[in-house]
Amino acid sequence: MLPPRILGKILPLLLLFFFLFCNKRVNNDTTTPDRISIPAFGLQNTLEIASWNIEQFPKSNQTASDVVEIIRDLDIDLFAVQEIGSQSAFNSVTNQLEGYAGFLADFSGNLKTGIFYRESLISIIGDTLLFQNDSYNFPRPPLMLFLEAQQGTQSFDFYLIVIHLKAYADQESENRRREAIRQMELFISNRLQQSGDPDYIIAGDWNDLLDDSVPDNVFLPFLNQPQAYTFLTLPFAGSLTEYTYIGGNFQSLIDHIMITASIDSAYDNIVTQIIKIDQIYNQYETEVSDHRPVAARIPAF
Repeated sequence: MLPPRILGKILPLLLLFFFLFCNKRVNNDTTTPDRISIPAFGLQNTLEIASWNIEQFPKSNQTASDVVEIIRDLDIDLFAVQEIGSQSAFNSVTNQLEGYAGFLADFSGNLKTGIFYRESLISIIGDTLLFQNDSYNFPRPPLMLFLEAQQGTQSFDFYLIVIHLKAYADQESENRRREAIRQMELFISNRLQQSGDPDYIIAGDWNDLLDDSVPDNVFLPFLNQPQAYTFLTLPFAGSLTEYTYIGGNFQSLIDHIMITASIDSAYDNIVTQIIKIDQIYNQYETEVSDHRPVAARIPAF
């Protein structure tokens, strides 16, 4: 046994070594200068999922570097992203992020959906594109991924559907979103009845408000079944301060995360937060996006 005097000198070093190499949250990548400082959202024993429309990515020469810093700071396990306009810029982000990988949907069009995810925690088991033959109601086919998150002996597998519904407030666009959501609910309910995996998360830019009046509310197929579906963003509906779209004068909550009842009942105390990066980094809207990320912490481990 080492003498107490020597043990007292090396114990702090051993603790530092354990922290640096055993914590899943550590990211030692220092290739990008630190221009942004955002409080971390990720925790050690939770699975974090964020939806983030990175407006026409990349919208500036600085965007990719900013996204790297933001992902690194937030320490979130999985980002469902929309409006990816450049495969090379997407790859640049993943190449600069130690511990993360990326998956980009393969469909025609220049604004794609995809994910950035922590490789040590999450594995992609399968992927597919939905409603590819209905480009009218789904101008961007939803990306469905079957994922497994595992930490130690605990695991959580689920379907993630990344969506980006039709934009704009005109009646035709609203009708297209309404029909897309009707078809999406029918698709999920049919799969649930087939006794497959019951865990579904839909994350993305839905381009509409959860608290619209009944005649205009496109979410009713889901909202009318609270026993089956939960919008984690519903508590923010109608708030004057909690919104995701920050462009111009039309500030609104149009980015949402929805989960099926099996997840809601299995995991208590799911925490959802709109990450107001624009209030921390003044160049966010100019360099990165006119959408804030919305993120959820699921106590899966």
